[in-house]
Amino acid sequence: MSCSLLEFCRLQELKTVRDYLFQSQKNEPVEEKNQTENDVSWETSEWESAWDSGENKEEETTSATKVEEEPTEQRAPWLQDCVVSLSPCSDLLVVAREQKAVFLSAKWRTDDGGREEMTLAVSWTGTLSTDEGECVSSSICIPLASQKRSSTGRPDWTCVVVGFTSGYVRFYTENGVLLLAQLLHEDPVLRLKCRTYEIPRHPGVTEQHEELSILYPASMVTIDGFSLFQSLRACKNQVARAAAAGSDVIQPPPLAYKKWGLQDMDTIVDHCSVGVMTLCVFDQMKNASILGGFHASVKGNPPAMSQYVTVGGGPYTGFYYAVEGSSQPLLSHVALAVASKLTSALFSAASGWLGWNKHKNEEEVQKQKPKVEPATPLTIRFGLPDSRRHGESICLSPCNTLAGVTDDFGRVTLLDLARGVAIRMWKGYRDAQLGWLQVPEERVDRELSPSASHPRRHALFLVIYAPRRGILEVWGMQHGPRVGAFTVGKHCRLLYAGYRLMGVNSVTSKGWQLHTQQVCLLDPITGALRTVNIPFHLALSDKKSERAKDMHLLKKLTTLLRSREVEPDILESEAKSALLDIKHPAIKKQALESLLSNKNAPVSCLANITSALYDTLKQQDPDEVDPALQQLCSSQLKLLQLYSDIQQLHSAADTETCPENNTDVVPPQEESLEGIEEELSRVGPTLQRYAQLTTRPSVSFAQDSPNSLLPAQAFLSQMECTEGEELRVIRGSETQWNQLGNFMFWGCLCGKSPLHQMCDTLQQAGISPQQLLSLLLSVWLQREKEVLQKPEETVKNLHTLLIALSNMKGAVEDSWDPQSISPWWQQVRTTCIQSHNAAAALLAAFVAHRATKASITSRADSKFQSEWEAVSLELEQWLVCVRQLEDVLVLQTLLLVPPPQGATGGAAPQCSIKTLLEGGTGGIADSISKWVFRHNLAPERLKEILQKKEEADEKLEQKSGEGKEPEEGNQEDTDRTAELLVAVCQRFPHSLSPDLLSAHCCWEYVVQWNKDPEEGQYLWCAVEHLKLVSSPHIQLGISAMMWSTFIVKRFSAAAYLMEKVGKAPKDRLCRRDVGMGDKAVTSFLGCCVQLLQILMEADSAVEEVSAPELSMEEAWCGAEGPGVSG
Repeated sequence: MSCSLLEFCRLQELKTVRDYLFQSQKNEPVEEKNQTENDVSWETSEWESAWDSGENKEEETTSATKVEEEPTEQRAPWLQDCVVSLSPCSDLLVVAREQKAVFLSAKWRTDDGGREEMTLAVSWTGTLSTDEGECVSSSICIPLASQKRSSTGRPDWTCVVVGFTSGYVRFYTENGVLLLAQLLHEDPVLRLKCRTYEIPRHPGVTEQHEELSILYPASMVTIDGFSLFQSLRACKNQVARAAAAGSDVIQPPPLAYKKWGLQDMDTIVDHCSVGVMTLCVFDQMKNASILGGFHASVKGNPPAMSQYVTVGGGPYTGFYYAVEGSSQPLLSHVALAVASKLTSALFSAASGWLGWNKHKNEEEVQKQKPKVEPATPLTIRFGLPDSRRHGESICLSPCNTLAGVTDDFGRVTLLDLARGVAIRMWKGYRDAQLGWLQVPEERVDRELSPSASHPRRHALFLVIYAPRRGILEVWGMQHGPRVGAFTVGKHCRLLYAGYRLMGVNSVTSKGWQLHTQQVCLLDPITGALRTVNIPFHLALSDKKSERAKDMHLLKKLTTLLRSREVEPDILESEAKSALLDIKHPAIKKQALESLLSNKNAPVSCLANITSALYDTLKQQDPDEVDPALQQLCSSQLKLLQLYSDIQQLHSAADTETCPENNTDVVPPQEESLEGIEEELSRVGPTLQRYAQLTTRPSVSFAQDSPNSLLPAQAFLSQMECTEGEELRVIRGSETQWNQLGNFMFWGCLCGKSPLHQMCDTLQQAGISPQQLLSLLLSVWLQREKEVLQKPEETVKNLHTLLIALSNMKGAVEDSWDPQSISPWWQQVRTTCIQSHNAAAALLAAFVAHRATKASITSRADSKFQSEWEAVSLELEQWLVCVRQLEDVLVLQTLLLVPPPQGATGGAAPQCSIKTLLEGGTGGIADSISKWVFRHNLAPERLKEILQKKEEADEKLEQKSGEGKEPEEGNQEDTDRTAELLVAVCQRFPHSLSPDLLSAHCCWEYVVQWNKDPEEGQYLWCAVEHLKLVSSPHIQLGISAMMWSTFIVKRFSAAAYLMEKVGKAPKDRLCRRDVGMGDKAVTSFLGCCVQLLQILMEADSAVEEVSAPELSMEEAWCGAEGPGVSG
């Protein structure tokens, strides 16, 4: 954990901002300007200029593409010539130059990766100045807190305060609406600074008041924060009402401000308001002796004073102290009270002074400026005299005790404001920009420390941006080392607000989470807005901080784990040494997790290091050991041991081990597997055909192969220990789940690993049988192709594993009544019902059915029940499931038949029991109709196949009692696809009756024709399929739906077009009005004639024939969803 620059926002439309602000210079040559900016002054040292040249080369290479587009404009530091201010909440950025300004507001957008990111986009542009010749000289953005009780710390709105060279200070909304204007002094505004409420971290600390300070060349104005907050809210409300209803504007509450004339200093360029301070008795006596001499009198109570620090020249730094009560606050509305008794002209002038009625009295305002109150003189208490040095800026720390000052000698000076002395100086930072970061201590560190009841500590860091060198540095206070350095561009701006939300107090701030950024770096080339992230421990001394040492060891361990050329022995010894040397429990836990997640470390290395750490923790005092770390070591050791045992079973198993391991259970297996060979032989031809259709060449990566060994790190990431010392599998992605199942069970299914030893090992580890069952079934279904290569062998191994798992404790409840549904076998059944791998699911159902029957029989024998009582609801559920899976297998085999070349393609649909049941009573016929369309099966050909099916049904009726499926694979001369279709129709005699199948085919073709009307063949096929329907009721319903849904609009358009033209319309007219070409219209009208003929004949025959009764197969009566007929 070290310093880092984190990008949290990006500016949009930077080129638009630059072009708008620099329109006057757009056509002027910039060569002379660039030359003066790139020249190195005589005060710059040689190494500084050398650094500049190196940075120029690097910057030119990194941003080559952008430089090619706009070489002169991008290289010119245009942002340095602008007044830039950022809201502490980072939701508003103001860029101003001369009279113009651009406001950029926060917006959220989704990037290419689907993540939400914040951007700043232009929300307002315009001219801020109203008086001739005035320019923007300073600006700040003050977020105002919401007064609603439900607020959690986000600002209600943001006020933009802008100072001008004319002396005016104007207040705007984020939309550029002027709220208030004040002329407090007639000199140019140099700096605007704000101080907001901060929660005191320690008792006895003086609570600071909110205020806005405005610096002029020889005076300073401070506006009370509460008064300003109320005035701005009132102004905003009144402006909104005036804009909505045109009502008169009510005068806002007065602004309470103080005006100080800063004396005894030649030039002042910047300032900071430290706040109210109270001297101790010794400092009070010391100051009285210095000012009044030996006989000076000392008051009993030290007075409260406001401290102001200024920088400039003569002296270099000045300290001013204003005693509370020495000056009465001035009210901005005093002139208005007097004006109400005077002439209307003076009232108009005062109205213009506050920014209202400006357009009505613009000429009078220009003639008569508002009255400017005189300043109260304030003499300097002391300063830091340096005749040659001139200060350029001062930056106050968040704790109000330190300040950083920059000067024209390229130095950065650290001031102790309480003592008034310079305590540190940095050299070589010309034109430096400063900021402060206050980092709280992590809560975890304080909770583990013995002084957890004490308040959280805070570390203070000074951030220095040196634009000449293009680097950003972070220094620890007060005499700490440099803890971070970053190479950034030379034209960036370091934005430090130094305040938060205005309008917050000790009551309203409770429970708030203030989302503010302390320091931000703006890069005008990329538009990135980045903040500095500093860990607290970097402020601690390197010699005394155990955490700093631990972080160094963690970094060393991370570097060691990343290197791939380290020998395992060296890796184990160095990693063990580093891990044991770490003292802090949280960092030690982080190091152990990093080690366990490393892919380069072998399993033996992980086990040895974890075991050594665990032994070390057991030898320590139990009160000093972190229980979470000890629990982590114990659980990871258990998981590593389980991984090693499983791996050893797979590697040590040979051909002699497995039969010996299974000899004691062969007779029960043979008894429970009776009849399964007959079932396999019965569905064997379909399984072979299914296997041929599913075995197609495909491309895959080696690391994604199911045969690849599961790494130990992946195994550890998918397992966790519960409180009861049991293991639980974490259900991640489907791929990870299948990899874990392959690692555990595929060797057993293939017969290469001992089955019962594997089950015993997993049971002793404490994994629940339900999760093991889910893993076993996922492997079985996923590796369907390998299972079908040796179905007899894999089925026997699956049966053995299933019996072993069902015999585990917690699998099948002891209190299970065979007359009810068992949750254990219901889990197997649910998995088979939801699976799209029809063949593997059918084989698993065969095995589970036999295993369930054997289990029920054994329970019946143990309870001395008769044989007929063992027939239970569970077995009935399995009979239905097996029947449904056989139907799905035949149906899926048909759907997998590839269409002929040139036909309308598309991936073969995957079906399962669940999808067919959810598809409703017409789902099966709908899938077959889509298959007919994909294969472009002619209506006459479909009619022939259905006639063969009826002939086969007659033969079946003649053969009494034989349940064998004819026409499924034993005829070599017939069309195998037609055989499959006949077999499917035989298995679904009701759902795929000739009328229903023809109706669905008709509807599928007309739907496809509607998608592409130029294909008139589709509509012709739909009509031909409709002719094959024998029931006039179905004919009438389908034809009426076709006519009203797809035909009537195009038919009416064609009829209207022909009536209007009076002859056969041309192709262009047909495409415009009907939506198809002239040839397609001819075919379309021919089909319409046939459709209307069918409609009339069906309508007349409906009364003579009774309506057909639609039914479903007994095994599929649970179908849900839409019905078949319309």
